[in-house]
Amino acid sequence: MYRMKCHYLLIAIFFMFFHSTGALSQTQAVSVHEIAPFLGVYAPDRFETSTALGVRYYYHIDKRYAVGVLIGFAGAKQDFLRRATSGLSLQPGSDRVFYHGARATHSFAAGKIEPYAIFHLGLTRLYDEQNFTYGFGIGTQIKINPKLSFRYEFLDYIFSSGRDLSAWTNKNIEVSLVLGYHL
Repeated sequence: MYRMKCHYLLIAIFFMFFHSTGALSQTQAVSVHEIAPFLGVYAPDRFETSTALGVRYYYHIDKRYAVGVLIGFAGAKQDFLRRATSGLSLQPGSDRVFYHGARATHSFAAGKIEPYAIFHLGLTRLYDEQNFTYGFGIGTQIKINPKLSFRYEFLDYIFSSGRDLSAWTNKNIEVSLVLGYHL
């Protein structure tokens, strides 16, 4: 019950952020759409760090606010734990991580170099469980020219896994390099 209330509260905060971004937008951005493939490092809680890759899409509401979606893939192997426990399979299922969701960003400065904050809501599929995920992060966008930008982002994806007495909270970290193409 408590978990459901937290999920509804996070969804309400996310939509309030969307509403406030529309109310605060004063100036239109030069490019509205951005396609941004990324490559990075994904560090799942309790599993081995792996490479992450995927694509992000941003819709720039104005110079400070953007909303978008994300699709990402990573791994969560247990090889080290299997060797340490003589081959015991600790978690059944695929060790591929698939995560996707919606996000909102708020830039703190408008110019050639823009630091920004990220709020993420979505789903993460890890070891045959699909879980509601929320996340927070920071990043910086460096504009190379009007059609191309470089970003780096640090995100913390938070979700619960397992059931009943074996449930735990995951805090998976993603550090990524992003190349943005402005349409």
